[in-house]
Amino acid sequence: MAGITLNIANALATARDLGAQGWAASEMLMALRIGMAEGIATRGREETPHG
Repeated sequence: MAGITLNIANALATARDLGAQGWAASEMLMALRIGMAEGIATRGREETPHG
């Protein structure tokens, strides 16, 4: 998951706002990072070179 930036403080606050506490909040953040990584990988495969 290198190259993915996530504002951890804000993401943790959002997870807590959604009702996650303790480890559940950490798992929610990990799921978010994994989803971001998968989206970036998918987008990279779908892009075609220009020119």
